[in-house]
Amino acid sequence: MGLDVNITGRQRNYILFIGIYAVLSAILFAVVYLTDMPSSVCDGYFPYADAMANGIFPYTEEVWAYDEWRTWEYPPMAYLFLFIPRMFAPSVAGYQVAFIVMTGLFFILGLWCSERLADRMGHDRLRIMALYSVLMFLMFEFLTDRFDMIPMILTFLALILAMDRKYTWAFVVLAFATTVKLYPAIFFPILAIYMLAKGERMGALKGVAAFIITGLAVLALFYLCGADPLSFTKYHTDRPLEMESVIASLIEFTALLGLTDVSYGFDFGSDNIYGSLPDIFSGLMLPLMAVVLVLLYAHYAYWTLRSGLDKSKLRPDTCLVLTIAMMTFILVSTVFSGQYMVWLIPFVLLLYVIPGKREEKDTMMKLFVIGEVLTQLDFLVNFGFRGEGEAMSALGILILLTRNIMMVVLYLGLTMRLIENDRGKLFRRKARAPE
Repeated sequence: MGLDVNITGRQRNYILFIGIYAVLSAILFAVVYLTDMPSSVCDGYFPYADAMANGIFPYTEEVWAYDEWRTWEYPPMAYLFLFIPRMFAPSVAGYQVAFIVMTGLFFILGLWCSERLADRMGHDRLRIMALYSVLMFLMFEFLTDRFDMIPMILTFLALILAMDRKYTWAFVVLAFATTVKLYPAIFFPILAIYMLAKGERMGALKGVAAFIITGLAVLALFYLCGADPLSFTKYHTDRPLEMESVIASLIEFTALLGLTDVSYGFDFGSDNIYGSLPDIFSGLMLPLMAVVLVLLYAHYAYWTLRSGLDKSKLRPDTCLVLTIAMMTFILVSTVFSGQYMVWLIPFVLLLYVIPGKREEKDTMMKLFVIGEVLTQLDFLVNFGFRGEGEAMSALGILILLTRNIMMVVLYLGLTMRLIENDRGKLFRRKARAPE
């Protein structure tokens, strides 16, 4: 008597994409295990996790990781996710397997978020889930050998909760994501303004309170344990100009042409450039990023709270502002590591499903996919075929510069689209005004 198993179309979708993730994970594990390929999970995360398993609380003393004594460079709850795989595996190889399983669970959560996004916006589930999976698979090495997928999926979940009008939970999840990686905090003002524009003042107040309380609760837990969970911020504010950042790639190109001089070195866990120009810009980028974000928030607040915005346009405009804010954090910065491309995936999906011209969406998607491919080429050429702190080759500089120019073009295109939308609202409002 045969076993009759009825598999729905929805279940087939999940089985397909989870199966591909599992195969790619097995391949990556085999490559790392059988070769000398550097691995953040094995060389960096495991030493931190093992130190915690042996009684060292985060931020209390340095740890021997990446073949040197290292400070605790991540936000506090990042170490929870570094420690969880160690609870199930005391060996490096076992830890890597457990880490891959953990990231696989977050990949599945992201599949659910993409499915939910398709339902909410009236798109085909399989199409959006497939698009999510393809964008993720193109960055696969950065999914299973970094923890960056975790705050990205948590941010994605917060956005879905906001779309489902579960605002308090959206703020709680966003606050928790911020304690794993700082960048989700840039969406806090946007979500609050979005709720105020919808006339949900009490909900906005509760959400803001939930965000603050969640963040303070995490910090209090670490302070009570005798640690300083904010000490990691100094690590990042002191960082020099990382060689993959947008401004660094421009300086490197001028050095390639003989117009300026730069030197390379490895510090703060990254390859950096040094010289008169890099030293100037390394101190300028953080304040510049803050200024650009404040201007973006002010622009968004004006057009949503004061200009009589048509409420049907609120969600598309908000998706644009969310994406531009994320790209500002990445592009107007001293650092643009390859895994940062993973952070953008939920926002690319958001822009793809909101109302708009199909040609613009296709162009945006092509630019982003090419950016992902160039990021992988950058990783291969600039990290696979050169040593830490060594000068970049001309090919490596050109690949990196091309990637960054394409991302800046996408960034400027989205910004112009936002401005044009708002100008259109202004002209329509004037046309309706009485003579």
